[in-house]
Amino acid sequence: MLEIPIEGGIESTTSVYTLDSQRLPETHADTAALLPRAPGANVNRNGPLTGIAQYRGMYGDRVNTSIDGMYTLGACPNGMDPPLSYIPRSQLSSLTVIRGIAPVSSGAETIGGSILASTRRSQFSSGETVTPGLELSTGAASADTSRFFDTMASVANRSHRLHVFGSREKGDNYKFADGTVKPTRFQRDTFGSGYGFRSGKHEISLDLRRNETDPTGTPALPMDIVDTNATLAEGEYRGELNGYQLHGKIYWTNDNHKMSNYKLRSVPITRLNNASSDGAGYRFDSGFAFGTGQLSVGADGRLAKHNATILDPVNNPAFRIVNFNDVKRDVYGFFVEWNGALARDWNVQVGARYNRVLMDAGAVAATVPPANALQTRFNDADRSKTDDNLDLVARLTHPLSSRLTLEVEAGRKTRSPSYQERYLWLPLEATGGLADGNIYIGDIDLDPEVAYEIGTGFDWHTRQYYFEPRVFYRYVDNYIQGVPATDPLAIAFNPSVLQYANVDATLYGGDAPWGIALNDNWSLDGVVSYVRGKRDDISDNLYRIAPLNGRATLTYRRNNWWTAAEGVAYAHQHAVSKTNRETKSGGYQLLNLRAGIELARNLVLNAGVDNVFDKEYADHLSGINRVSGTDVPLGERLPGYGRNYYASLQLRYN
Repeated sequence: MLEIPIEGGIESTTSVYTLDSQRLPETHADTAALLPRAPGANVNRNGPLTGIAQYRGMYGDRVNTSIDGMYTLGACPNGMDPPLSYIPRSQLSSLTVIRGIAPVSSGAETIGGSILASTRRSQFSSGETVTPGLELSTGAASADTSRFFDTMASVANRSHRLHVFGSREKGDNYKFADGTVKPTRFQRDTFGSGYGFRSGKHEISLDLRRNETDPTGTPALPMDIVDTNATLAEGEYRGELNGYQLHGKIYWTNDNHKMSNYKLRSVPITRLNNASSDGAGYRFDSGFAFGTGQLSVGADGRLAKHNATILDPVNNPAFRIVNFNDVKRDVYGFFVEWNGALARDWNVQVGARYNRVLMDAGAVAATVPPANALQTRFNDADRSKTDDNLDLVARLTHPLSSRLTLEVEAGRKTRSPSYQERYLWLPLEATGGLADGNIYIGDIDLDPEVAYEIGTGFDWHTRQYYFEPRVFYRYVDNYIQGVPATDPLAIAFNPSVLQYANVDATLYGGDAPWGIALNDNWSLDGVVSYVRGKRDDISDNLYRIAPLNGRATLTYRRNNWWTAAEGVAYAHQHAVSKTNRETKSGGYQLLNLRAGIELARNLVLNAGVDNVFDKEYADHLSGINRVSGTDVPLGERLPGYGRNYYASLQLRYN
């Protein structure tokens, strides 16, 4: 059976979660839709391809989300192209969610956790004979009349591997119980190639990926995607020399993104935004035996440059706002991490990381006269900033019995401001996908966020049962949050503007996967997650936090077929942000049915129906409708998909 693993960590001290294909509904094209099946994880959705990862109440830039070890640099200032939008579901090999406090080795800025995605690639064979391979998959769904086709062809032997791949996904506006959500049409083409060479204990690989997204709706944002054209290239080395594990990676990304408010919706004032990003990165690390454990040391870095210009080519060709000009955000990191045994049955992971964050921005301009004072102030300011950040992590595991293992962890994590939070000089909605409908302005002098977190839990496993609960408490000093502006120039431009500022915040909660093997054929598995986020400086809640939620799946398996019923439940969310003018949401429950059969060797048919009772509901994280004249009232939370029938066919030959 085709499987996608969701792992709880990159070391043996944490758990691994595997999702079978019956848990992978075809309802959403976005890979981020898988995240709610991992404990503590969820997704903020602004459109069909714009799922922004959330983990334990933190999301966006606070969560380190990488693809094949690359920091994927989106071009859109409003987060229309988040990292997971670069991987179609059909090209995903694994999705790793590190539970709890992320190890320092997992990424540079991991204050909100780490999510590591890997794409499908060709594999070396065991002999000298060249072996061909072919993978094909196709499918369709009813709620958005979507369809997809994906293929990968490869040749490999023990020393060489080569593959090419391509996919196309296309869908229309999706339906819910009382109408259609517009605009939610989408189209995405992804293609590329890769080569690997192996000799003894040494391996190198080269990979190239191209992502082309055509007009795609984002009704929770002020604009929609016109097109996104992104190229990702990487080279990697892995090897062993005299007992030292060696690894090196370099990569380059380029993204050109265009969005508008008039291509897919009707508006009285037309705007077009041309945005781009260029990025590069590296990572060099080594692991070797040290004392009673393994020591890892490494250096990594990522360099980013952003530009964005707002135009009005329809009604006013002279209109121009240079929103972000040559904005640079470079991160250079060094880390050391040790995994080993302090004593018998007492295993520890300790790590330290130093990050230097260098930021700067070029001069801006606008043809809007009320912006003159803000423009002059920004251009005259010292825009160059340097942050020196320190992360510390310690995790202890101890088996209390053959079935029960205790885990305790503590950490200090940091994050410097995003380029929007620091360099948004004119009150606009370029907020990295925050999508609260407010106008924001940045602050060059923001301090980095510093989080202090503790957590504990246990893993209980028997032949028939498993239960892995965790609880956590996180205090964030200098949490970056929009507050009512007191700046007279910003208020003169827009009286209701919010300004990014440093406040204090607390997040706490718990999550747990669980399961029961009822007999050789029947099993019941599930996950439950809860997080609470509060401001400490005033009596208010943090914005866009997932409510208590869980799911349970009853599965029946035979030799070559399976069937499953999944129940999904979300509680109401009444702990909302008054500052962000967030509205409360109601709870809901859904029933999903799915099944699969192996028709022949390596030929699998999957089919199912989600939201069996065609229930009308709205996920608290789904965003607020910004499009007038549709079946969803303006300002209402976007509803979830209605009853959705889907089927997919997967063929593998090698």
